[in-house]
Amino acid sequence: MSTTTTTVSNDGNGVAPNTSVTNPATALGEDGFLKLLVAQLQYQDPMSPTDNQQFIQEQATFSTVESLNNLQTTMTAMQASDQFAQGVALIGKNVTYVDSQGNIGSGAVSAVSNASGTVELNVGGAAVDASSVVQVDDGTEAAGA
Repeated sequence: MSTTTTTVSNDGNGVAPNTSVTNPATALGEDGFLKLLVAQLQYQDPMSPTDNQQFIQEQATFSTVESLNNLQTTMTAMQASDQFAQGVALIGKNVTYVDSQGNIGSGAVSAVSNASGTVELNVGGAAVDASSVVQVDDGTEAAGA
C-alpha cells in the first residue's frame, strides 16, 4: 500500500507529491478477469456452451465489483484529504490535547503532516495526533486577557 506525505507549515505552503493509492483487495483486476474468462471459454463443454445471458451477467457483476472498489478507494482518499484540510485549519490556533500516556498538553499548532497515514499536528515541537485534540482556541481570548 502506498502512502503519501504532505506537510504544510505556518506560511501555508505545501507541496503534495504524486499520490498513488493501491488497494490490495482489488487483486483481481481486468487482466485477472480476462484470464479467468479465457480459461472458462477454453475448458467449457462444446456440447453445452455458456448461456449468453449468464455470460453478460458475469460481466455486469465484474463491472459492478470493480466500480465499488474504485468508489471505496476514492472515498478513502477523500476522507484523508478532508482530515488533512481540517488539520491545516488548526495552524496558528491553540489546542489542548491528551497524549498517549493520558497527560494533558497545549500549545499553538505550527505545522501539519500526514507522514504516518494519520494527521499529526506540530504543537510546540511535539507531534500530536489530531484525534487527541480536545479543545481548540483561536488565541484571541489569551491575547485580550
